[in-house]
Amino acid sequence: MKKFVVGSLLALVLLVSCGEDLSDKPKAVTESSTTRVRRSISEKPSQFVHAKTTCNIRRGPGTKYSIIRKATKGERLEYISRKDSWYKLKVAKGKPQEWVHKNVVTLPKKSNP
Repeated sequence: MKKFVVGSLLALVLLVSCGEDLSDKPKAVTESSTTRVRRSISEKPSQFVHAKTTCNIRRGPGTKYSIIRKATKGERLEYISRKDSWYKLKVAKGKPQEWVHKNVVTLPKKSNP
């Protein structure tokens, strides 16, 4: 009987020491998975405005900021937020911020089904 108990304990020790974590403890969360979750939670549906005329796109929300480029009449501009009278446009990673004033753009008309 002693040999059976010792053998069973030895088998159990080997099974546990194989690296298989059978506990119910939560696994460590990696930085990349946390970033993906945070990004997916913070992303909003795309919002757009259209340039009424050729207009200035600036580096910040105000005329004191330099002009980065010009938007052409009818150009569709995707924005991510609004500060006072300025829309912050969505730009590629690593590009400078772009802003446009509300008076030079229009919101798209909502279609009624």
